[in-house]
Amino acid sequence: MPTSSYPTSALLASVVAIAVIDSINPNAMAMQVYLLTTLKPVARSIAFILGDFVAAWLTGLLLAFGITSAIVRIFNSLNEVIYVLQFILGVVLIIIGYNLDHFLKPQTPAKRPKSLKPLHTFLLGATMAFVEAPTALPYLVAIERITRANLPLHQTIAVLTLYNFIFVLPLTVLLGMYLLLRERSTHLINRINRAIVAWFPQIMRVILILLGSALILDCIAYIGRFLL
Repeated sequence: MPTSSYPTSALLASVVAIAVIDSINPNAMAMQVYLLTTLKPVARSIAFILGDFVAAWLTGLLLAFGITSAIVRIFNSLNEVIYVLQFILGVVLIIIGYNLDHFLKPQTPAKRPKSLKPLHTFLLGATMAFVEAPTALPYLVAIERITRANLPLHQTIAVLTLYNFIFVLPLTVLLGMYLLLRERSTHLINRINRAIVAWFPQIMRVILILLGSALILDCIAYIGRFLL
């Protein structure tokens, strides 16, 4: 089985960059903003972050060691075929990026949960992560990078853990702002959330185009090394 063209440092840099991109999640941030405006919000917010983290982490493990891993093993046995598929994926990401308005649903206010017990906000965070995972293109690209690197089990788990720590970092930052500023943080947190909602389509468009271009350039670089 061929090894990945990415050394560990390049893989980590790629995963961190994609995780930062994926962490921009208007739905999760809107829910976190709401939880921080309720009475006794700290336990609820921490539970929500943990639910989001655990579910996303478990989903990544299932994909990395399940369906995705099997597919990559098949493609690796076909050598260069995986780069053809990577090239196609890059083209698809660019097309989606340029036509993002046709794929994005209008942003709707996050539904307020009926119960705000920490257990229920944990389950809410987990549910949001599970529901969004199949359509989270940055996460799928990161898992493809990680899986193709053929890392040992403990390293794969460690890289996925790092990814998901970064994934929930904005939610953690919002909680930290609340802990530092308390009631004074409400206005600032709401402004940050409104800015993210307003700029999310433009940011995601650039992200998808850059990701697609990076995948295509990686294929071109591989072909160049193969020809040389």
